[in-house]
Amino acid sequence: MSAGFNPRILNFEKKIEMAEDSKEVKEILENFQSSNPEIVLDAIKKNRADGNAKTFSAMLVLLKQTDEPLVEAAIIQFLFDLKDEESIPVLVDALEDEEMSYYHSFLVSAFWQSAIDGSAHIHLFVKLAIEGDYMTALEALTVVENFDTQFSLSDLEEYGADLNIAIENEENQDKKPILTSMADVVRNLAVEGE
Repeated sequence: MSAGFNPRILNFEKKIEMAEDSKEVKEILENFQSSNPEIVLDAIKKNRADGNAKTFSAMLVLLKQTDEPLVEAAIIQFLFDLKDEESIPVLVDALEDEEMSYYHSFLVSAFWQSAIDGSAHIHLFVKLAIEGDYMTALEALTVVENFDTQFSLSDLEEYGADLNIAIENEENQDKKPILTSMADVVRNLAVEGE
């Protein structure tokens, strides 16, 4: 992040109500389709001020489709600047999209980089740690380590069992300690009613 950079906070809920069909949203969506990287980069900047869940989702599709490094980097930086809990459903949808698997580590890290609460999706972070590559597992571990909520004992036991099986079956010797740490973290998360 450059010095003096002050990202505008997206408030998806208000902007969906007020701007879904606005001229600005239409322009952002249109400019995401441009073959000119400068126009696309400008649309990403405009998305900070005038975007909503629809434009955010379209931007993640752009991330999946672009081969322009500057556009990719701008979108990833945008992810790390999210501040609105309303972005969570769009991020979760992208994490459940196998075509986005190359970007899963960035999408997962958006949760801790942006300090948004993904605890309602702990099952997804455990799954991504188990099934994903080393970096995705590491980012998922960081997200889960930062959970400050309570979970049902039965869910935590289920996640722990899944992680233990994954640890036994994991062939990547670098990833195995990450899964072991994830199992320890899950085992030590706060339990509802305790």
